[in-house]
Amino acid sequence: MIARPLSTIAGEIGGRLVGTDAQVTHVVTDSRLARPGALFVALRGERADGADFVDDAFRAGAVAAIVPEGTASAGPTILVGSTDAALVRLGAAEARRLTARVVAVTGANGKTSTKDMTAAVASVRFVTHASPGSFNNEIGLPMTLLGATAETEVIVAEMGARRKGDVAALCEIVRPSIVVVTNVGLAHLEIFGSWDAIVEAAAEPVEALAPDGWAVLNTDDPVVAGLGSRHPGRVVTFGEHPGADVRAAHVSMGEDGAASFTLQTDEGRAPVTLAVAGEHMVPDALAAAAVGSILGVPLEGVARALGSATVSRWRMETFSTPGGVVVINDAYNANPESMAAALKAARAMARGGRMIAVLGHMAELGPIADEEHERLGDLAARLRVDRLVAVGEPARLIAMAAVREGLRPDDVAAYDDAGDALSDVRAHARPGDVVLVKGSRVAGLESLAEALR
Repeated sequence: MIARPLSTIAGEIGGRLVGTDAQVTHVVTDSRLARPGALFVALRGERADGADFVDDAFRAGAVAAIVPEGTASAGPTILVGSTDAALVRLGAAEARRLTARVVAVTGANGKTSTKDMTAAVASVRFVTHASPGSFNNEIGLPMTLLGATAETEVIVAEMGARRKGDVAALCEIVRPSIVVVTNVGLAHLEIFGSWDAIVEAAAEPVEALAPDGWAVLNTDDPVVAGLGSRHPGRVVTFGEHPGADVRAAHVSMGEDGAASFTLQTDEGRAPVTLAVAGEHMVPDALAAAAVGSILGVPLEGVARALGSATVSRWRMETFSTPGGVVVINDAYNANPESMAAALKAARAMARGGRMIAVLGHMAELGPIADEEHERLGDLAARLRVDRLVAVGEPARLIAMAAVREGLRPDDVAAYDDAGDALSDVRAHARPGDVVLVKGSRVAGLESLAEALR
C-alpha cells in the first residue's frame, strides 16, 4: 500500500481514531502476519472473530488496528461500525491513490489461471501486482489493492460472484480499465437461481467499463461474445474461432498433458507450449495474450511468458509420489466444464496407461446437479478410466452412471469421506499410474492429494 498516517486512514474510512497517530505501511487481516508498520483489520469470520486477536497483532508488531465500536485495546485503534465495510472503503481509497491500470478477470471458471497468466504477460513490460490465490470477493479485492505499491503499473484483480450485483459492487471499489470475461458456465446455478441471472451477472463488469475501457471477451462462448454489444468502447476477442482477434491454431497435447498451439494476433504468429497441463488452459492463455496486446507487450514476449507461467496451487498441480505415481491435484474447485477438461487432460497424461480418477461432487448446481453428475460418470466411462473413486454422497451418482455406461463394478468405488478414498487409492495405484483428484472445495479432496505426496 501507499504508506500514510493512521489519522488519514481514519478519515478515509469514516472511523474514529482512539490513541496516538502512527505511520501505516501495510494492512493484514491475520494477526500472525503482522509486523512493524502493520494495520490489523479485525474481521469476523465463520470460525473466529478478529477482535479476539487484536492484542496478538500488537505483540507481533502492528502499529494499530481497525476494530468494531466497543472493542477495548491496549494500542491505537480506529473504531468503526463494520470492519468488513471499513476494509472495502480502505480498498477504494487505495484505488484512488494508485496510478496503476487495473485488469479485472471475471467469469464462471478459469479466473485464477487467467489471472496468473495475465500477470505473467504484463510483467514482461510492467511492474505488475496480482491477486494472491483466489482473492476475488469484497475482502480479497481490497487486500489485492492494498498489496500493490506506488511503483505498481498494472494490477490484475480476480473478481468472483455468488449473487447478482457482486461484481458490479467490486467494480465500484476499483474502476478497471480492462475487463476479461472467461466464460459463462453452470457454476453457482443453485445460488443465482436461473440461467438468465447468470448471464446478467456476467454482463456486470462489461457494463461497468468506462467508454474508453477495453472488454476482452471469449468468442468461443456465444453468450460472452454477445456481451460486446453492452460496451460502447473497444472490444478484443479471443478463442479458437477463426474470427477471434487473438486466437489459437493447431492445438495439440504433449505427453505431459501440456497444450501447444500457434498464437495468432494482428502482430503475427508465435509458437506457445504451456507449462501447465490441460487443454482447458488454452483459452486462459489466449485471454492473457489479448490483455498483453492491449498493454503493448510484444508478441514474442507474450509467447515467452505463457511458456513459463505457473498458476496458483491446487489447479492442475502435478507431482510424482515416492512410489512413482503421478498425481494431478486440481481440487480447488469443480464445475461441469472444468471436471470434463481435467478428466481429458489426465487421460492424455496417462499416455494409454492406467488412470485413476478421484472425484468429489460439484457444489451449487441446484436443479441440474443430478444430471450433471451423471453426465460426468458417462464421460468417465467413455474415457475408459481404470479406477473411479467417488467421494461424498452427491458424488455417488458419478459412480452409478459410470457403471451403467460400461465401467466394471469392481473398478468403481464410492465412499463417504476422503480418508477411505485415500486408502482405496493407495491400495490400487501402481508405479506409472496417473491419479486425478478433483472436486468442489467443500469436498476437501486437497488433503487427499497432499497425503499422497
